[in-house]
Formats: sequence, C-alpha cells, structure tokens
Amino acid sequence: MELNRRDFLKGAGALGALGAMGTLASCAPASPKTAADGAGESATADGALTAQSATQKWSFEIPPEPIADEDIAETFSADVIVVGAGMAGTCCAVSAAEGGLSVILIDAGTKAISRGGSNQAIGTKYQKEMGIDYTPKDALEHVKIEQLAGFYSMDKMKWSRWLQYSGESMDWMIDKMTAKGLKVNLEPPYTDPDGTLAAPASVHNFWNDENPLGVFQGAPLCAQAYADTLTQDLGQEIHFQTRGVQLVRENDNTGRVSAVIAKRADGTYAKYEAAKAVVLATGDFSKDEDMMAKYAPDIYHALKDQLTFGEDAVDFDAGMNYSGLMPGDGHKMGLWVGAAWQRVFPNPCAVNGGVPGPSHCVIDNFWGINLNINGKRFQNENTNFAFGARSLLTQPQTTAFGIWDSAYAYTQDEWETLGCSVNNVTPQKPLTPEQMIASWDANVEKGTYFKADTLEELLDQLEGIDKEEALASIERYNTYAEQGYDEEYQVNPSILFPISTPPFYGAKTTGVTFLTVMGGLRTNENLQICEEDDTPIEGLYCVGTMIGDFFAGTYNFGLPGQNLGACCCTLPYVLGRDLAKL
Repeated sequence: MELNRRDFLKGAGALGALGAMGTLASCAPASPKTAADGAGESATADGALTAQSATQKWSFEIPPEPIADEDIAETFSADVIVVGAGMAGTCCAVSAAEGGLSVILIDAGTKAISRGGSNQAIGTKYQKEMGIDYTPKDALEHVKIEQLAGFYSMDKMKWSRWLQYSGESMDWMIDKMTAKGLKVNLEPPYTDPDGTLAAPASVHNFWNDENPLGVFQGAPLCAQAYADTLTQDLGQEIHFQTRGVQLVRENDNTGRVSAVIAKRADGTYAKYEAAKAVVLATGDFSKDEDMMAKYAPDIYHALKDQLTFGEDAVDFDAGMNYSGLMPGDGHKMGLWVGAAWQRVFPNPCAVNGGVPGPSHCVIDNFWGINLNINGKRFQNENTNFAFGARSLLTQPQTTAFGIWDSAYAYTQDEWETLGCSVNNVTPQKPLTPEQMIASWDANVEKGTYFKADTLEELLDQLEGIDKEEALASIERYNTYAEQGYDEEYQVNPSILFPISTPPFYGAKTTGVTFLTVMGGLRTNENLQICEEDDTPIEGLYCVGTMIGDFFAGTYNFGLPGQNLGACCCTLPYVLGRDLAKL
C-alpha cells in the first residue's frame, strides 16, 4: 500500500509551526560562577569551572550535607517512587501500578509535562490497520545507519530491548491514550532521494481537537493522560511542587537506595521510602553550566551565549524551550551516591536548524543550493535538519543561506504541508505551486525570506554573503543541474534544479536550535544505575532522556521520534512491568 504525507499527519497551521522550530531565542550570556571544595578551583572566563587537578571538583560533584532526620516533616512509603512527571516518568509509573505495585510520583513542577510528540515504534497494531507491514527485521537498515552515525558506540543492548518491545509498548500506549480521549496518528514517511535516510511510516503521535498538531503538541497530552490514568484509574498519588534533592543509600553509600528526600513548595522536606525501587526521570542537565561544560563541551562552547543557566532560569513546567531545559537533579543525586557517568563522551545533544528554504518534510534541510558567508557550497544539501545543523556549526559565523527561484515551486505538483489525519477527519489540503509561492511571499513580508528580480539584487539583500563568489557558485550549480550531474557534492539529479527563473528567493540563518542534551548516568540494559565497575546500585533506576549511552554522536533524527519512542515509552513501560514481576 503506497501512502503519501497527507495520509498520515494531523495538523493545521503547520507552516507557522515549522518557522517556530527553526527559531532560536536570543538569550543573555550566563554569569560566571565557581565551585569550591577548599582545593583552590578556578573558573574559566566564560563562567564554567575548569578542574585542573585530581583534587579539584566541578560544582555538581560536591554533595550537599545530608538532610537531617529532624528536618523531615513527613514520610511517605510505596513500592516504587518515581521522580519526574514527564512522559517517561508517568509511563513507568502507570506500567508499575498496572502490575499491582503502589506508586508515588513526585515532580518539581505543577503539572505533568513533556515536549514534542513523535514516538518511534515498529510493528504496531495501528501500522497494521494502515496496511503497513514493518517488523524489527525490516528496521535493521534504519537502526544500523543510526548506530553507525553514533560511531557504533551506543549501548546496543538497550536498542535490542527497544526493538523487541516497541510494538507491544506502543499498542499499550495507544490503549491508554485513546481511553483518555486522544487520537493516534502516523507521521509521514521520510523520503530521501538517495535512500540513505529514508524512513517508513513508523512515528506515532497523539492529538485532540484542541491540540491537533500532534508532532509538536502531543507529548504534553500524553504525559497528562498517563497522570490521569495513574491517579483516576489506578488510585496512585502524584505530589507536585515536590523536588527530589537527595537519595538515601544505606550502609554509608554502599548499600541499597531506599528513599528520596524532596523539598516542597513551602520549604519543608518530605521523605519518600521505596520498598522496591526509586526511578529517576528528571530530564536533562542543560540548565547546569558546569555539567554542560564538562559533559557536552562541543555544544556548550558553540551555544553558551544562547543558553541560559542557573536556578533562576529553570522552569519545571517548560514546554518547547530552546535555551535549555532542566538542571540535572537526577544526575546529581545519582553521582552523590556513587553512580558512574556514561561511557559515551561527549554527551550527544539534539540541535536542529540546517539551511532555511522550502522543504519537502518537517525535518528536511533545504535541498536547493546552500551557501556559507564566503558564497561557497559546503555540503550535499540532501540531508535532514539535524545533520544540517551540525554542518552549519562548522561554517564561518555559523551562518548559511538558501537560494532558489520561482520555478522551484513547480518541481512538485503539490507540496505536502505538515499533514493530516487518516481517521474520518478532513485532511489539510496540500499546497499547489501557486500557493507555495504565495507562502514564500508571505515570508518575505515577515522578513524571514528575501525576494528580488535578479540574483544580484537578491544577494545585495543577503547581508554578509560574498556576492561575487555566490554568483560563481550559483553559475556552477546551474551547470550541474543542466548536465544532470553535480561534480562537487553529487546531489541526486532528481532534486537538482537550476536557479534561473525570476523572481528569486533567499533566506539566511545564523546558529541552530538547541532542544536537549541526551544521557547521563551509567545505565545497564535493565535501566539499573551502575557504579564505575558496572555493579548495579540496588533499588536505583532511571528512564527517559537521562538514560546513559542510548545515543552517541548527535541526536540526528535518522529514526525520527526515537527518544520519546524508546527512552520515554518502550523502556519505561518495560521497566514498570519488570518491577512488578520482581
């Protein structure tokens, strides 16, 4: 069964959403800070601590004084304590409670929250309903490309568990979401003319009539649906505005983790005792400057002036925030009781952006000519916006330009926008070439695109570009298009079109969009947090973005929706089920 984009994705207002995804908020530089342990640490000029000897420590490595028993105002007990009410934490809590365990979920914010909405899964009942036969065996090529892009250094044992259980966990998730009034949808397959990044329709999202754009708005809906299931259907508790601050590990930090101590909104402390497990699900550490400088130095140094750091910048209710998300509470608590850091270095980050211009898919880089400020092409333009962003970071002033002509609109009979539903909902119509041109003109009016009757006039508007070199690059590009062979970057001839029909359009971008940093504590395939010698710390687990070594290199969208689908859906579901069996 052949399926096109509009057969899959629900949503209106997609073009505006795409523009939002490509915009990085401008933020003030972080203030310098230091951490002292009496050994004379020093701070770099950019504010992050540089440890220069074995006696020096980063701020987050210094554990606070233990909270005294007399300072604890209240104690709660359950089989499982989950720390963090994002999609991973709420999913794990529901799975454990459904297995018969008592669960208390605590969260520093005021509500269950998550970001994005794309969930990768293979062999689901919804795919079968849509006539898509896609099995783990079929996914091997896509999985291998993703793993090779990460230097083949991520933990393949965790990937194996995801492959084994992703269909089962998504079927379970579909049942939970639809029971709370949400609708499921498949996002369009990713088309790559070269076939390398091509991906089938395996990304699920959830939506409702109030929030129809599931690809961006679905995860918060899912987290809330899980939270409602936990409290309303399974009779368990969620304590909001309750921030986990310390773990209790018995036998002087050598035994079992038996509890977590949390600070509440009124300043008092509560102790949460866990008979079976403490599950950390506190998200990333991108609001902690020292952690970013130590564990993600490449992205830290590239984006430190665009990210905001420190407690004052933390919003535990944050949605799609591009200046950093969470302060690494779970990572720090784990380190303080003897957990090791993951093996992969540096921690991979999700950065997006690429080169702007009319795209064929929500995660595309612009396939037409890409030029840097020197007016030169710098890559095969046929890539996605994650790989395109990494390439952009290597360019002078991290700046690039996309240039195309009016005839580019007619390279397709119709342009699929960010899609539509397939279940008795009127689909959003694709754009005709004329409507596509009208959308470009609308962007010209907004100042995000530029337009001129000649290439010379257009280049005059693209501030910073080397005009003479850009004209020479376009001339060569046109020659390649006419002869059907790109001598420089071997772009697939099927998407190689001359830039020769006025009026001409262009766009400029500087920098990339930062979403999150992946991984953290060393985690085995059973999601147990481990010490340096890989011994599991009894009673301590983690789920979600903080799972160590699941990703490497960069979060590249080679398998779209892999973080939510694997780390926040499949693996938490399996952990909750397994805890109930212990």
